[in-house]
Amino acid sequence: MSDVSDPGDVDALLHRLRWTTVDFGRRSVPAGAVQRIGGRGFPLHYVVAGAVELRRPGVESLALRAGDLVLLPHGGTADLHAGADTVLLGGALALDGAAAQVPRRVPPVVLVCGFATREPAFAALLDAMNTEVAGARPGSCPVLRRLGEVVAAAGVRAWVESGCGTSRDWIAALHDPHLSRVIDAVHDDPGSPWTVASLARVARTSRSQFADRFRTAVGDTPARYVARVRMEHAERMLSTGVPVAVVAQRLGYDSDAGFSRAFRRHAGTAPGSWRRERSGAA
Repeated sequence: MSDVSDPGDVDALLHRLRWTTVDFGRRSVPAGAVQRIGGRGFPLHYVVAGAVELRRPGVESLALRAGDLVLLPHGGTADLHAGADTVLLGGALALDGAAAQVPRRVPPVVLVCGFATREPAFAALLDAMNTEVAGARPGSCPVLRRLGEVVAAAGVRAWVESGCGTSRDWIAALHDPHLSRVIDAVHDDPGSPWTVASLARVARTSRSQFADRFRTAVGDTPARYVARVRMEHAERMLSTGVPVAVVAQRLGYDSDAGFSRAFRRHAGTAPGSWRRERSGAA
């Protein structure tokens, strides 16, 4: 994925993502223990010390080390498995309604490795937020709300600047409402028999104009983008126990064999083997 850190693009994206802090605190997770985060808003956590593995259904387990920042833009819960005595700062954020459509294009987990090294000033703000909570001074709530927005914006910016995940999707949708309709349509119904022609109709433009515009904005061809979205959905369904035949049918493949070939190209292994490996690692 190519870099998308054009200053104007990042400015437009962060202008749309207005967060407020609805919960914040410090938590300790002893080595070998498991704690659940989430259940309210969009969880954001920063690892002050130690190491944890973040696990949630349908998402690859992620190892977090001291200095890492993680945001769960889809909300929900996740389990933290501590490999050492671990201290975290964080809580829950709320996204303003004006930007509610943006998280549909965001991966379930946004991880910024080395956030403390990349953004030391903003990592220090997390410590300031912890001090604010502990001090319970007058005005703490509005101060925390504003600091939470700043930290979340810095985390998303670092993620976008790294060219990670589907960050180009956000940028494309912000700049071009026609492409926004296409991206939404593919994510909403990945099993539809999408072609360049049918996607061009969604975009309300000619086939040739659409293909060129899409590749320039998203950094991939429409066909490869559809395939990638399908595989992301496939991983989530396989992780939650959906049979391979059902996954293949829902994602629009004519046969189990056709789906298995596509999945092997994506993951390097067959769907059943991938699921067994994931189950064994959980």
